[in-house]
Order: sequence, then C-alpha cells, then structure tokens
Amino acid sequence: MFGLEDLPFPVKLLIAIVFDLVDALNIVPGIGDIVETPINALVAYTLTGNPLAAVANGVDGLVPAPFDVFPTATLAVIADHMGWI
Repeated sequence: MFGLEDLPFPVKLLIAIVFDLVDALNIVPGIGDIVETPINALVAYTLTGNPLAAVANGVDGLVPAPFDVFPTATLAVIADHMGWI
C-alpha cells in the first residue's frame, strides 16, 4: 500500500526494531495508549501489508505502559517474512 512492504527484509526488520524500542519507552498510560494503538497498527500494516499484523499491533497498543514490552512489530515482520501470517 505504501511501498514499505516491498523493502528488503533487513530494512523492514530494522524499522520494526526501532519502532518497538520507541514503543517500549512510552511511559504515559491512558493518552499514550489511545494515540499508540492506531500508530502501531499502521506501522505493522505498512511494513507487512498484512491486516493480521495490524490487528496484533493494534491490540498491543491497548496494553498499559508497564506491560507493553512485547516487540509485536518485530515479530509481525518476522512472521510475515517466514510466511506464518
């Protein structure tokens, strides 16, 4: 859709890792989660072109800040590359 799903796997993986690190540093509960949910879904969808990855990352965006350390964007890129989703 945005052309990012056609990038080489290492580039997509690097973008996802950087995004997950920034996501893990979000320590503002509530408002941070409201803003984070659509951004997470959009990043996953633009990197993979897969709606399942967008749903998984969107759900991860709803998780409160202290528990939101699961690297869903990175796992979505790996799962898409391996053909699991």
